[in-house]
Amino acid sequence: MTDNENLNILKKMGLTDYESKAYLALMSLITSKADTISKESGVPRSKIYPVLESLKQKNLIKIRQGRPLEYDVIDPLESLTNYKEDFLRQMDILEKNLVEIYDNKLPTVNTPIQSIEDINKILQKQKDILNKSKKIVLIRLGFLLPSEVDSFKKMILKLDKNGIKVKILSVSKCEVDGVNIDMEEILSNLPVNVRYVQLPSAQLIIRDYKEMMLVFAENSGKSIRNANMVGLYNTYSTIISNYSSAFNRKWNSTDK
Repeated sequence: MTDNENLNILKKMGLTDYESKAYLALMSLITSKADTISKESGVPRSKIYPVLESLKQKNLIKIRQGRPLEYDVIDPLESLTNYKEDFLRQMDILEKNLVEIYDNKLPTVNTPIQSIEDINKILQKQKDILNKSKKIVLIRLGFLLPSEVDSFKKMILKLDKNGIKVKILSVSKCEVDGVNIDMEEILSNLPVNVRYVQLPSAQLIIRDYKEMMLVFAENSGKSIRNANMVGLYNTYSTIISNYSSAFNRKWNSTDK
């Protein structure tokens, strides 16, 4: 990795340009005086002292008292690990706060319906929606990709463990890319409510009546193909309400 790459990463971590240059210079020197660090880094001498003080406050270097002061770089295995852990803790707090703001505002704003055609992005969006669930999830399964069976079961178990109510409407069997999928066998050991009904070749996820994702798959009449899947994500309250009502009508129409 080049110095420019290291410099860019340090700046992405939140260090200023001068701090990044001084830190990299001292990393090569290990221990040095401010004048030498200034020359090696290109940081003006008039700026080097506050820059080094800032690096000390970030726990990346140490300052030894004397005339003149001596500056020691802290082993990066120690300092950057601590820095990373603290940064991740702050990111967790930020994520929690921003998700709460987003969730509170989501029902009041009609965001554009988003069309997603890349299968990996569709799967990731579904997982993101489920991970944000707080109270209830409605799932309609007209098919399930063979590659996603284990991942889906783990997610449902996680939701149940977190006390989230899960209701699943599913076909009994389906065929995806020529592979027969026994949905009753797959879902039989999950500790959630499942009811088996006739459904089109589509998937529906509604979480907390705030977000929904509808995924359509190509159906040749016998086997479903994942090559041309399309996902539609939206937060329109009217659309979500209509799909939720249809889901619950179907749910209540079963004899179970």
